[in-house]
Amino acid sequence: MTGDSLKVFDLTGKVAVVTGAAGGLGGAICRGFESAGAKVVAADIQEPRSSLGPNVVFRKTDVSSRKDVDALVEEACRQFARIDIMVANAAIPGGAAAEKETEEGFEKVMAVNAKGVFLCDQAAAQKMIPQGGGVIINTASVLSFIGHPTALAYTASKGAVLQMTRTFAIEWAKYHIRINAIAPGFFRTPLNQGFLASEEFMKPIIDKIPLGRIAEPEEIAGVAIFLASDASGFMTGSFVVVDGGELAAGGYTDRVLPFIYDTV
Repeated sequence: MTGDSLKVFDLTGKVAVVTGAAGGLGGAICRGFESAGAKVVAADIQEPRSSLGPNVVFRKTDVSSRKDVDALVEEACRQFARIDIMVANAAIPGGAAAEKETEEGFEKVMAVNAKGVFLCDQAAAQKMIPQGGGVIINTASVLSFIGHPTALAYTASKGAVLQMTRTFAIEWAKYHIRINAIAPGFFRTPLNQGFLASEEFMKPIIDKIPLGRIAEPEEIAGVAIFLASDASGFMTGSFVVVDGGELAAGGYTDRVLPFIYDTV
């Protein structure tokens, strides 16, 4: 790439808010944005476990609380006068067999994963509209598109993220707000730590991924920078799937069904 073409990925002078920043994906996005020149306000209900970057400001935030989310956005604007990028990334796991899922369990997951995205997007838009536009990125999932056993609440919440992204994009295009989503597959994050420890659990997951491995958190950063920057200037209401080919394969790979290749 030439120097001029690289400039479309430049975030210098932009102000970004990233939720779920204490986790693997959120932390990687914070570091990526900072390296691209952005001023970053990171948010999470937990303290970060690793460095988010020397110039990243952290604020403890419960994204299921409108009061907390509004305070987060106000703080970003107080410190940096505006907000150009919102990454609604915070999420929690959760789920049970469908017949055993509880009202409390379902509501807890939806409050963070779906309501939290709604609150963050809306609070950001209310600042972006009078300033003439901005960019919003939601973290969806491959489970926004497919079902999964014992993950009723989680898949429902991520399906909601997909539909909110589409609807917000349609409504806010007139305000020059672009809103897209990243749909990650299986990443090596603290959220997945319990699964990663089990070879029995991980083998069928890896077998379904054509690239034959799970992703590292830093592999999300470039996608987030692309969606936040002018490089994606004609994209809104779209989804970028980052899953090693899992969704495209639909579970069919040469490790799962080798007999397909022997019979054609």
